[in-house]
Amino acid sequence: MTNHLFTSKNKLYFYSSGKGLCYLNSIFQEPQIVAKVNYNDSIPNNDHYDNVYVDRKNRVWCSDQNSVKYFSNSKKYSFVIAKNSNPSLNVTFLETRSKEFFIATDDGLFVWDEKSNSIQLHPNTELANSKIISATVTGNYIYFTTLDGKLLIYDSISKTLSTEVISRNLTSQFKLVDNTNSIFFYDKNTLYQYDISKHTKEIIQSTSGEINHIFYDDVLHLFWISTTRGLVKLSKINDDIVSLNIPNSKTIVSIVQDNEATIWCVSKNNKIYSYSKNNHWNAYQSPNIKTEFEHLFLKNNQLYATANDGLYSLTNGVLKLLISTKIPFKKAVIDENNLLWIIPSKGAIRVYDAVSFKEKKEYILNTSSFWSDNTFNDIAVAPNGRIWLASWMPKDYGISYFDNKTHLFVQINSLIQFKNNPKFVTDYYNRIAFINNNNIIFSGYGGWNIVSPEGEILHSLNTDLYKVANDHIEGISQDSKGNIWFACAEGLNQYNFKTNKVVNVSSIDGLVTNDITYGYFASKNNKLMIGTDKGLQIIDLNNITKTKLINKLELTAIIKDGTYLFSKKNEYHLDYKFTELTILFSSLSFSEKEKIIYRYQFKGEQKWNYLGTIPKLSLIKLSPGNYDILIQAGDNLGNWQKKSLNITLKITPPFYNSLWFFILLFLLLASIGFFANRYLVKQEKIKGHLKRKIKDVEMQTLRSQMNPHFLFNSLNSINSFIIQQKSREASSYLTTFSKLMRNILENSRHETITLEKELETLKMYLELEAVRLEYKFDYEIVYDKNLEVESIKIPPLIIQPFAENAIWHGLHNKKEKGLLKIVVQNEKNSILNIKIIDDGIGRKASALLKKEQVTHKSYGINITINRLILLNPKNNFKIIDLVDDQDNATGTEVELQIYL
Repeated sequence: MTNHLFTSKNKLYFYSSGKGLCYLNSIFQEPQIVAKVNYNDSIPNNDHYDNVYVDRKNRVWCSDQNSVKYFSNSKKYSFVIAKNSNPSLNVTFLETRSKEFFIATDDGLFVWDEKSNSIQLHPNTELANSKIISATVTGNYIYFTTLDGKLLIYDSISKTLSTEVISRNLTSQFKLVDNTNSIFFYDKNTLYQYDISKHTKEIIQSTSGEINHIFYDDVLHLFWISTTRGLVKLSKINDDIVSLNIPNSKTIVSIVQDNEATIWCVSKNNKIYSYSKNNHWNAYQSPNIKTEFEHLFLKNNQLYATANDGLYSLTNGVLKLLISTKIPFKKAVIDENNLLWIIPSKGAIRVYDAVSFKEKKEYILNTSSFWSDNTFNDIAVAPNGRIWLASWMPKDYGISYFDNKTHLFVQINSLIQFKNNPKFVTDYYNRIAFINNNNIIFSGYGGWNIVSPEGEILHSLNTDLYKVANDHIEGISQDSKGNIWFACAEGLNQYNFKTNKVVNVSSIDGLVTNDITYGYFASKNNKLMIGTDKGLQIIDLNNITKTKLINKLELTAIIKDGTYLFSKKNEYHLDYKFTELTILFSSLSFSEKEKIIYRYQFKGEQKWNYLGTIPKLSLIKLSPGNYDILIQAGDNLGNWQKKSLNITLKITPPFYNSLWFFILLFLLLASIGFFANRYLVKQEKIKGHLKRKIKDVEMQTLRSQMNPHFLFNSLNSINSFIIQQKSREASSYLTTFSKLMRNILENSRHETITLEKELETLKMYLELEAVRLEYKFDYEIVYDKNLEVESIKIPPLIIQPFAENAIWHGLHNKKEKGLLKIVVQNEKNSILNIKIIDDGIGRKASALLKKEQVTHKSYGINITINRLILLNPKNNFKIIDLVDDQDNATGTEVELQIYL
């Protein structure tokens, strides 16, 4: 049980019967004890700490059964103020601007002197002898209520006292309400406001339960009334929207206001209602009980009304039927030329002389189909005198104006120079209004358009694009700040050109209904009047969209897997072992929860995450790391508080994700890297030694590429040419032979050579072999035109051993002239494909000849294959035996695949 709460410097002081005098720094902390209760001694005052108060110097005052006391620097000072013990001693502590300290009690008013640390009765006899029930300080004045029904007013500057008698009923004890600028007090069941100038009290609120205490929140302007039947919240009446109930009326369908600020309206019955400045309703009734008024309009402050039976005027309280009709009149207007334009419920628009009220037949020259195909909803006269029409045109668009020269209504979509067609939001327009710069605005199903006086569509609003809750737009206007207001079946909407946003005002903001598609009138004082099925409402456009929030947002709790956490600076250090973190907060506003919206974002994010109307953020399985969370509160009208809530979360990762783990891992990897490097260096030395050996083998291979038989036979051929005195052939053969030898020696110095050089060397070799064998075979070297032979690099003398093998074992033993074909292609994925194709006797016949002849054994092929595999294990070759349809050998094909 606690009682007598008091707040000072963000601390909450209270008396707990089980602990003593305590205070809280935060709702998350355990109470701190200022003074303990002591049930073990015989002094009852040690068990009581009532009527808690903290003064300017942070001294904590309270009362017990017959004295007051204060605590300062862990010391207690006590002063007796009553002779007899009283468990419910009534005490109020007061400080004035002049730094006086008063103690108001049932036994009079005491003054505490700080210098002498003593108390004595107030020098004013009446104050000293009054049985004071309650007291409060407002400015320089101190107000007291007494047991005998008086209100004492003490001026702390002039030291004068005045008395008001507020009740002669001594059974009612009046207690003052603290923290107010006016005088409020209450008795057993009623809250009053007292008017000193009139000496009267006005009842503010009566309760069925007995009032225990009343607190006034001067920030939210709320009275909190504690009663025996519960807590009552009493808020200030919202004057942003004023509701006027019209006796015995139906839905208000049309509203106007005249020059005397009288409001006129009709509700589809036979009465016209007026509401005067003195807040009085009048009704003017048509003699015809079947009359149903539809629309009101003013011309020169003269009131006119359309109805189902004609056009009426109201003059000096008398209704007069000006034009009788069998077809109901919907809307009407009088232009600058005193012409009366009337929209009937069906058929063509009628034009009358507004003085004689005689019809001007055939004044409008549109075709009959214009009237039969379309429905006309509103008509208006622009400031420049032009007549505008809002219509439903199923075959066209619904905005048109009257051309005085042609006497035709012209649809603005026909004005080709403006290219209006893509800008229309609908073909069904409902109402017309005039806004800044003499522009005209048309509302309809799906949005609205702003049109220039010349007929160009300047601006469009589509309800789908702006997420307007309902697309049935009726009443529309512009306020003094340039914002567009429009009414629909889901409330009132404001479009702000600066923010390019739409804000919705609905029943949670004070509208009696969200369906406001009936009467609509914008007055000159920036107020909007709307008609509903429940009466008339007047909306103050200056204030309706202002926020009612108090620019506060406080953290109320952080819960980690059901455990409450606390931090003074909204910074929380957490380990990673949790599933859910719940953040609770409050805007400290007691408005309807539907009016308050919350959103949050993590630092660095651009996009806001919306939480709706629940002040709760749940975060599931957050990864380790640092998070800065920003939370904001706003209202349903799009206003966001400047004050936000900043929360920092620091989630410690598991050891395998911590800094120390990565340091140790780095050291371990560095050690592994060090020893691995030593191993690799050693291996590189070994590799270097092997490479040198491979180089030697390659040199040996290159030297052995030219078969000794080839060299011997080549020299014999040269000798034969000399003997036969074929010096030219001998010279040519010798020149080619020397070039070949030079190329081979040059190529042996390089690991790779260009494909172009390889083919050049191969060509020399083939030419010499062809001459030596007396042209027993021809040869071809073919490669793709797009093959970059000058840039592709391959090992030297890769093709020659296979060409040599084809000549000696395939073509040499062939009776007819043979053909050796070298084909070089570049396959995908950087693979070079080389084919050595001969039309010799084939491998099978060649093998039989080897047994009979002296063996010509070539080591070059095996060495070349080993070289290819050493260069890249992916390199490969295959041998294909070529046969005809009868399975007779027709040659051999060797295919090499070299990865570049």
